Amino acid sequence: MKLSALFKRGPSTVLGAATLIASATIGISFTAQAVEPELSSMAVAPDEVVTDRIIVKYKSTMAGANASAMSQTAIDRLAQTAGHRFKHMRRLATGAQLMKLEKRASKAELDAIVARLQQDPQVDYVEPDRLMQPMATPNDTNYNQQWHYFESTGGLNLPSAWDITQGEGVVVGVIDTGYRPHADLNANILPGYDMISDTTVAQDGNGRDSDASDPGDWSPAGACGAGQPARNSSWHGTHVAGTIAAVTNNGSGVAGVAYKAKVVPIRVLGRCGGYTSDIADGIIWGAGGNVSGVPSNPNPAQVLNLSLGGGGSCDNTTQNAINTARSLGTTVVVAAGNSNANAANYSPASCSGVVTVASTNRAGSRAYYSNYGSVVDVAAPGGETSTNSNGVLSTLNSGTQGPGSDNYAFYQGTSMAAPHVAGAAALLYAVDSGITPTEVETVLKNTARSFPGSCSQCGTGIVDATAAVNAANGGGNPDPDPEPGDGVLTNGVTETGLSASTGGELRYTLEVPAGASNLSFQISGGSGDADLYVRYGSQPTTSTYDCRPYLNGNNETCSISNVQAGTYHVMVRAYSSFSSVSLVGSFDEGSSGGGATGWTETNVTGSSGSWQHFTLDVNSGMSSLEVLMSGGSGDGDLYVRYGSQPTTSSYDCRPYRWGNDESCSISNPQAGTWYISIRGYNSYSGVTLQAEAAP
Repeated sequence: MKLSALFKRGPSTVLGAATLIASATIGISFTAQAVEPELSSMAVAPDEVVTDRIIVKYKSTMAGANASAMSQTAIDRLAQTAGHRFKHMRRLATGAQLMKLEKRASKAELDAIVARLQQDPQVDYVEPDRLMQPMATPNDTNYNQQWHYFESTGGLNLPSAWDITQGEGVVVGVIDTGYRPHADLNANILPGYDMISDTTVAQDGNGRDSDASDPGDWSPAGACGAGQPARNSSWHGTHVAGTIAAVTNNGSGVAGVAYKAKVVPIRVLGRCGGYTSDIADGIIWGAGGNVSGVPSNPNPAQVLNLSLGGGGSCDNTTQNAINTARSLGTTVVVAAGNSNANAANYSPASCSGVVTVASTNRAGSRAYYSNYGSVVDVAAPGGETSTNSNGVLSTLNSGTQGPGSDNYAFYQGTSMAAPHVAGAAALLYAVDSGITPTEVETVLKNTARSFPGSCSQCGTGIVDATAAVNAANGGGNPDPDPEPGDGVLTNGVTETGLSASTGGELRYTLEVPAGASNLSFQISGGSGDADLYVRYGSQPTTSTYDCRPYLNGNNETCSISNVQAGTYHVMVRAYSSFSSVSLVGSFDEGSSGGGATGWTETNVTGSSGSWQHFTLDVNSGMSSLEVLMSGGSGDGDLYVRYGSQPTTSSYDCRPYRWGNDESCSISNPQAGTWYISIRGYNSYSGVTLQAEAAP
């Protein structure tokens, strides 16, 4: 049963390092050394963002939007809008620009800067360049049991998959702290790249270069924030890489899930974590995309593993990088997080198009720390080291600050679970080189086995490597029955008898005409638990929607206040199996309420900083409001706002271009008074201003 609406799916954190260990059928000796990475305390809650860097993505229509360098004029104008001075750092591989503030800003200051910059219509999005962290949880190691591969209760069911493939010919990119040369890894490591651009974070004396080795991510007390304790180096990326592809059948050490695959280490995490901007470039480079100033990756990865994350839902920069990787055919696997909370509130766990992995313990139940929620796709062994041997064992290094000698250690966390799944994905590519990221996710989800313990909201089950490989290799039936096309709702007509099993989705559309009002969608009746999602213009997802009541049971309503003409998409999703549910969408038809209105003002003139205000009364049922400013000399800026005079920070439209040629186009404008104003960026004269509302 779900919690009340207020507490249904709370915030979550991310990561943990997964490890791989000897199968019962392989005799491997090792010495496991206890380590305590103590990284979970570095998790950044959504309300604690502090940084001195922001990411600004301009719309492609703006001149110079994709330039590698910004003009000083553009930087000055950006600074004037934000009320802060900036330094341009570089263009990201996503096309966004990375800017540096004069000093670190608090969340409140960042929110204000972002809000002001986002009002510029030439800006696509603005967001802080957040630090992400690895999040392995503290552990000890006294035992050498590698249950997470072979045990029927909590394991990956891996040994039988190895009878078919060991991942030969597949490349996995590990986006993490880099790697340490290790006798149990070296043969499977390909050239990588250090993508860390900040020398303090890098801790190796330089910025970006071709050396992806890990110098250690230790930090003294207070280095990562006031009150933060000193931390030893975690060697997190080395642990993750060992789970994926440790050398196997060599008579020593541990085994890897896809032990004939190769690993490309991509270093993005160092002291105190790593910046979103570096991680995004790492994702694109790892998949074979272009990153300015960085040589091409000679070994593009079919699979990328991100056992890292931070507070806040998926940001645009990371999502765009993931989209690029998927377009290049790369599957992206991410950790759900270690905060025993909703993964929807952390990135990249909440990004679209990724395989988000929760962590299970040796009993096949959700690990006590693992995040959960609707964004989680599958679960995998991540361990619990309250008993050391119940953790996940993998390659490590003995150094507490700088590198020491090779060793092994038990870790626990979703960072440990994710590389189990990345390794399983590599096995799928090995048997079907043409498989797509979507197909990989589908196979992993549809062949996952049921949880032997309690694991609510942990995805479809624990990944079953053997079942997944058999399905991708032509056996089994991993594909669900094809979903029917969207049903079509008619205004006020109830659809009855709706039913679906857990995770199933029913989709509908409703066409809404111009002038409609009191639009609502409602589900009711029946048994089980259905969730209602509504979105204008495109299909909703579990993370993208205009309305989602998200209540227990089947009685949910979405009331739309700002009704737009066009197509509304509805999804009814089974939180748990439901049947005999009814769905209705309804609205009140609008009337024309009068015809078109408009006017033309000529020879409008103003001084720098001055305002000229005009109004236009718009009748109900109008489909468009067009405002055009043109001609004359100087530089005036056009502002349009409904209901009251605009200001430099409050408006519905502001093109904000050089000169006097600016326009605003408002679809389905509200009936009432619209204020149309010109403000002098510089002095201007002889300007013509036209406004028209039309049905």
